[in-house]
Amino acid sequence: MSIHRASDVPAAPPVAPRHHGLGLPYVSGPVAWAAAFITLVAFAIYLRTLMPAAGFWDTGEAQTVPHTLSIFHPTGFPTYALLGWLWSQLPIGEVAYRMNLLSAVCVALAAGLTVLITAHLLEERNRWVTAVAAAVAGAAFAFAGEVWENALRADVHAIHIFIAALIVWLLVTWRAAEWAGSRHRGRWLAVAALMFGIGMGNHPLTGLMAFAIGPWLFIVDPGIWRRWRLLLACAGLLLLGLLVYLYIPIRAHIWPEPPLFYARPTTWEGFRYLVFAEQFHGLFDQLSSPLQYIDFKWAKAESVLAAQLVGPGWLVVAMGAASLAVKRLGAFAFLVLLMVSNVFYSMNFQDGDIDRYYLLSTLVACVFVGVAVGSLAAAGSRAIAEATRRTLDVAGRRAAARIAGTTVLLLGALLPVVALVTRYDVRDQSANHEADLWVASVYRALPPDAVIISWWSYSTPLWYHRWVLGDRPDIMIIDERNILDDGWSTIDAAIRAYLGRRPVYLVPPDWEAARLLAVFRTRPVETYGGYTDIVEVLP
Repeated sequence: MSIHRASDVPAAPPVAPRHHGLGLPYVSGPVAWAAAFITLVAFAIYLRTLMPAAGFWDTGEAQTVPHTLSIFHPTGFPTYALLGWLWSQLPIGEVAYRMNLLSAVCVALAAGLTVLITAHLLEERNRWVTAVAAAVAGAAFAFAGEVWENALRADVHAIHIFIAALIVWLLVTWRAAEWAGSRHRGRWLAVAALMFGIGMGNHPLTGLMAFAIGPWLFIVDPGIWRRWRLLLACAGLLLLGLLVYLYIPIRAHIWPEPPLFYARPTTWEGFRYLVFAEQFHGLFDQLSSPLQYIDFKWAKAESVLAAQLVGPGWLVVAMGAASLAVKRLGAFAFLVLLMVSNVFYSMNFQDGDIDRYYLLSTLVACVFVGVAVGSLAAAGSRAIAEATRRTLDVAGRRAAARIAGTTVLLLGALLPVVALVTRYDVRDQSANHEADLWVASVYRALPPDAVIISWWSYSTPLWYHRWVLGDRPDIMIIDERNILDDGWSTIDAAIRAYLGRRPVYLVPPDWEAARLLAVFRTRPVETYGGYTDIVEVLP
């Protein structure tokens, strides 16, 4: 008995089924319903555990910038700013809640797309086996540790994973259209190119997908280079998507200035500094080589990835990867390249919250989970049917095969079910009003016309309450990074600029707290417990 490895483009490619489940081409009805079901279940859980209010760190910025049409920190994230502004107009709760809700919608849709992607790659004859196994993949993704966490708060990474999942689905659907010989098959690739450009406008992580997309084009159609009209159209649509970056210079030159005006990109140098994230180059350059300390960096990456799936999840991932490599080597290579490029970049970027950069790798891993569950269920059914050939009649063999397949599918479903049950209390943010309580305590402590000099984690909720809710318009909020943009150069200079003229308060940055408290005469001011207290700087 031999196992033959199939190419993604055999000499006589199989005809892709022309199912139109729920209006989706090349998707069976059961798969389409499974995708809809997982999307709705994921969204319902996210809605129940959603953060209801403002947040610290990047969350507060993501809740403030779109609604005020301001400018984000590098790389500017214009797609999020524009889409977020439109979304923030919804008459649902407070703006902070709306922006958190946007993340829930995007991640839930990404879970549904995970179902569709898995079904395309699984390709088992039994449509219900494919649908259930793909649903397991979508649910495993929805309740993976970092995925669930990012679904509950405003953040650009929620839209990033939705766009990344959409691009992957468009590309595997393009393969199905090519196999089916559709007249309009190139449109799937063209739309993927447009979404790639728009995705780049949301987060540069999208650009890393090119390392996998390039080979995929030739895996699906080795003669793609001859289809120059299609390639030109794709290039044009990609550039069209990138035009979202025009938001930054246009908004920078419109009066009045945006309330949050990061790096003031009114010149080419400022625009380049912001869009190419020159501020963060040191987070890469501090290492002389991306392969330096690879064992240390991989250990950190491994710990992040391991936390995404429960129990034997990564063993199932390995089984699915092996199964796909045997059946569809090209599809296997495409997914592996997506994961490798994402992991390699993330493990070399020393960001303070790097876990969220691994969302695409988690999606790929969950696709492999679905492939493993579906392949094992189908193989188990066939094995039982063959083993009972001499002992059972046809009806009995079918029943035994059905029981075997169902058992495997149920065992596979335990992965997301266990994740949902064990992680629910940890992930639940429905009672998290911490940032609002801290800001309220600070505002109560500040006298009229005060100046408060803060740092990023604490500045963002202060901005939200000042610029979105309109609280305390008499107060000036100065962020320790924006001190550079506003010409003070240092925290010390900003303090001295107002000391004696206005009441000056300070949220001491962790890395400079001791020095600042030694240089200036201060008085501690108690605020909401568990978070950094502010200090009054005395003349």
